[in-house]
Amino acid sequence: MACSTPAVGLGTLGLKESAEEAVGTAVEQGVAVIDTGEHYGNLELVGAALKKATRLPYVIVKLSGLPSGSYESVQERLKAMLRKLGVERADLCLMHWPGLCTWEPTDMSPLGSPSDFAGKASSWDEFCEHIGSAWANLSKLQDSGLCSQVGTSNFYAEHLQELAERCGGAVPYANEIFVDSTNQESEFVGYMQTRGIRVFAYRPVAYKPFPDGVKAVAERLCVSSQSVVLAWLLRRGIWPLVKCRKQHIKENLTLPNELKDKLTQEDLDVLGSCQLDMRHSQEWFAKLWKTHKSPVEAAVSEEDVQQLVMMGVDEAKARRVLEQANGNLDAALDLAFQE
Repeated sequence: MACSTPAVGLGTLGLKESAEEAVGTAVEQGVAVIDTGEHYGNLELVGAALKKATRLPYVIVKLSGLPSGSYESVQERLKAMLRKLGVERADLCLMHWPGLCTWEPTDMSPLGSPSDFAGKASSWDEFCEHIGSAWANLSKLQDSGLCSQVGTSNFYAEHLQELAERCGGAVPYANEIFVDSTNQESEFVGYMQTRGIRVFAYRPVAYKPFPDGVKAVAERLCVSSQSVVLAWLLRRGIWPLVKCRKQHIKENLTLPNELKDKLTQEDLDVLGSCQLDMRHSQEWFAKLWKTHKSPVEAAVSEEDVQQLVMMGVDEAKARRVLEQANGNLDAALDLAFQE
């Protein structure tokens, strides 16, 4: 199946016992894309819903980390996912993040919080060392017919440039990144689209409250703020992936597509003004990879030190945990209050 016109897809991260019902309802409502991952812990439930479906959506699977090393082991990992999903091939297989998975790849626990992940992120040098093997393995999976297309997730411009330089100009079919109304990634999205890379946005409506600009556009159109954000992403040529259940599924799948062409230039300007930057976001995992190549430059800001101090952390300790967390405020908070 091709992935041509941007549409809202269903993200399954965090869906446990409700996964079968959510996926089944979404497929009935005509969902275009189902996105899942090796460590989500719900592949059998997603598969149970797909087996009952009269039509299959575009299925995205993500292998934990860089799938480097033995091709046979990587091949078996993808085959295990496909068996659980009950499908012969994935439409798209992605490297989930630009670092190694040094633990059991189906284990979600190291990714639960910034402190759980502390010390597990591969360095930039490790990424450069392993990206060639990882891309070669992904390409072999495609050649073997286990997936139709291959791509990346949580890769930023430096990662894509390094991939191209080390792998004969390789360009991923798609890249899945964090985008929402305050972290718009306008320049990077444009960079990818000019290179023919399809952009999927994870957690686009996860963080609330929505900015006042989003609320203002939603009020004018008499719709929800969530629908406005999803419509805005579709208007930008981005595939948003949302986690939703029951009555929200139909609204998320149909209304944004109707709304996207109703957004005026004034609406787009208002929505554009909601941009802050990644450091103000709670999405710690994306922050980590966005500063992957040059973490030292982003390591410790005085603003973050003082924010920790205001929360009762000793200044020396605040600096230490921020350095330990490579400047990631969320991870530093976890570390500060664990000790």
